[in-house]
Amino acid sequence: MKKRFITIFLIVILCMGQEIIDGIAAIVGDHVILKSDVEQYARMAASQYRINPYSQQEKYQALKETALQNLIDEKILLEQAKIESIEVKDRNVEQMLEQQMQAMITQAGGEDKVVEIMGKSISEVKKEYREIVRNRLIVQSLQQTKFSDIIISRREVEKFKIEYKDSLPEIPPSIDFSHILIKPKFGDDETTVAKKLIDSLYTVIKNGSDFGQLAIKFSQDFNSAKMGGELGFIERGNLVKSFEEAAFKLEPGEISEVVKSVFGYHIIQMIERKGEKINVRHILIQEEISDKNIDTAREKAIEVYDEILDQKISFDSAAVKYSDDVDLEKTKGRISRIPRNQIENPEFIRVLDTLNTGEISHVFKTDQGFHIIRLNNIYDDTYLTLENWAQEIKKQQIYNEWVEELRKNFTIEIRN
Repeated sequence: MKKRFITIFLIVILCMGQEIIDGIAAIVGDHVILKSDVEQYARMAASQYRINPYSQQEKYQALKETALQNLIDEKILLEQAKIESIEVKDRNVEQMLEQQMQAMITQAGGEDKVVEIMGKSISEVKKEYREIVRNRLIVQSLQQTKFSDIIISRREVEKFKIEYKDSLPEIPPSIDFSHILIKPKFGDDETTVAKKLIDSLYTVIKNGSDFGQLAIKFSQDFNSAKMGGELGFIERGNLVKSFEEAAFKLEPGEISEVVKSVFGYHIIQMIERKGEKINVRHILIQEEISDKNIDTAREKAIEVYDEILDQKISFDSAAVKYSDDVDLEKTKGRISRIPRNQIENPEFIRVLDTLNTGEISHVFKTDQGFHIIRLNNIYDDTYLTLENWAQEIKKQQIYNEWVEELRKNFTIEIRN
């Protein structure tokens, strides 16, 4: 369903090693669209829709034709943006470019892979795509200016519901719940073992061992370990405090001393810094929890549960006082109005489905520790979601009509 609502824009992509044919595909006023532009756009679409350009040539040709029309529309919109004095700030361009580059690096499997695929340095790739990103933001800004205030009536929503009833996906309810987490704590023995391992890793790194290879082999942050410990560019304020303070003090190439956070022990290496954004890699070693400490956490969770039931403390106060949730400072233990299908932990969904509004769950266990949940409310978002979808359809229809009118003001020559 969402694919129907995608606003037309030029997608920044990787050229995955296929030969690109040089030449002019179309001329729009004073603007030239190259065949290579069309190929790049079509390849990205083929990747998204899992179309093989060689074995599904008819479908791929259709993608190329769509890509050409979208690129023509973009050139027209850029001209209209000039007429309406639409501009974008350099810092917004740089921010979007950085996001695109990080997506590219992640997709390719690292900066080295990007360089290998593109046949250019990262700085050269950025230089090549900076103007593309600027154009994309200009077009988005123009669209926002023209179509942000379009409203829709209840009658239009009902008409949309009937027209698209066979293709509408299931619309999940949104759930508002509060949460207390009691995590098993580490004893002295577990801490000693973890500290000894991280200290030994720090020593061998300082003696010249490869940081990335050690991260792959030893780091217990398994998502980043596959990338040699690299986290990608992260803005200040998005990391746990102790990690962030140590990371932002580093210079490119510099390695931190051992850092303790709520997740365990870290060694951090700065890769690159851009203002208030840094790209670092790290090795994480966590203390392993003994059965005795797990039992202690379970008993603590039961004590908190009993206090709440006996009305010695409110659920919200207990969350603030006892919960070990890393987001507690921001959320105060409350997860407000999240779509049910966005709750990632299946055990949470299982427990929430057993509760009535206002009820409190028994203590239950996940990989994080022991939990207590209170169901605050369930919202039926069917009409609100349908209204949003219908509004987007209406915007797209009006947008298409507007672009079609703009096309009449330009000389468009499509080359075979």
